[in-house]
Amino acid sequence: MATGEAVTGIAAVGSVPWGAHFCQLYDTPNDMADVLVPYFRAGLENNELCHWVTSDQFGPEDAKSALRAVYPDLEKALASGQITIMDRRDWYQRGGRFKAEEVVGGWLAHEEEARSAGYSGYRLTGDTLWLEQHQWQEFNEYEKLVSEAFGTRRIIALCTYCMARCGASEVLDIVNVHSFAVARRRGEWQVIESPATKIAKAELAELNATLSRKVEMATSELRGLVSHKDALLREVHHRVKNNLQIVAHLLSMRSRDASEEARRALAETVHRVHAISAVHEALYENTEAAGVPLLDRLQVISRRMVESYEAQDRVSVAVSGDELHLPLSTSIPAALIATELISNALKHAFPEGRSGRVDIAVSTLSDATFQLEVSDDGIGWKTGESRRASGLTIARALVKQIDGRLDIEARDSGGTRGILTAPVQ
Repeated sequence: MATGEAVTGIAAVGSVPWGAHFCQLYDTPNDMADVLVPYFRAGLENNELCHWVTSDQFGPEDAKSALRAVYPDLEKALASGQITIMDRRDWYQRGGRFKAEEVVGGWLAHEEEARSAGYSGYRLTGDTLWLEQHQWQEFNEYEKLVSEAFGTRRIIALCTYCMARCGASEVLDIVNVHSFAVARRRGEWQVIESPATKIAKAELAELNATLSRKVEMATSELRGLVSHKDALLREVHHRVKNNLQIVAHLLSMRSRDASEEARRALAETVHRVHAISAVHEALYENTEAAGVPLLDRLQVISRRMVESYEAQDRVSVAVSGDELHLPLSTSIPAALIATELISNALKHAFPEGRSGRVDIAVSTLSDATFQLEVSDDGIGWKTGESRRASGLTIARALVKQIDGRLDIEARDSGGTRGILTAPVQ
């Protein structure tokens, strides 16, 4: 099925769908040329294969002369075969007799030739001045066959009829077997449509209007559903955030009567709960965002952790990098991994009240991968020190969950660097 439109070059017509079969009603050869010359000029300019079957009143040389005046490269187009201009006897009456199926088959063969040769389409015209009265009914059936055969092809066809050879009955027949007719009225070329075409267009317009109303109603309903869904999601994230804060508060209360070791374990658990809460807080604040803003959440998490460790007077934390939004399934593990790395730095990099700096950086490596780096300028790893602390064990488990990779290494300038590389999704 051919789709799209072809530019006719005729001002009164404009563009038509591929497969269009229309006609021109003319009084003089000059009238005919007035339509056919811009018609074929548009075809040549749009890289289409073209065939012009001329009449006795306006033969091949007349056609070439008229077309050459508006298309200087005509000789090149003729030599390459992009356009063929021929006498009607060499097309409609080969063998001395008109055969409808043979003529239609010839048009279709040329359309296949146009496609195989890389042309954007195929346009044609044929004049009917040669028709005798006794051939009229047979040719009318031929025109119906053309409309049926061309409708699914990348073809446009323009038939020309001399008004002096047509009575009122013939004009009605012509208009009825074509999509529309082009005729000069009051000095201007105008489009004349058959009653059936007008009715079909009116019905199509009504169907389009009905469809537009239904689409608008469905769209409005969908907007309402989306708005309701967003409200529900906000409420869910709000409740999750509040519940996590309650859990963190209960854990903090429980740690008051616990041993020193238990208090440290509970404090680390509170940090993890706060990290998850920070993610849900972001989703509650903006459900329209394309995921969780990682940089923003890392700033919230790191600030709370520094305050929790009471290190704000001696350890500075800087968060920088690319603006990156992660889905919930990735953002929670990433936030927890960052929490473990930041916690390691605050607990071990600056012993005995030392001051220092922790840098957190996010970078987008590609459309599908990101990197999260947490580094410090502390004392670094000691020789023989275990890297299997419980926090890192949790972090490595989370890394597997998001199909990522975690590297812990010493910095050349002193301190430690933890690098998470993972898919965005």
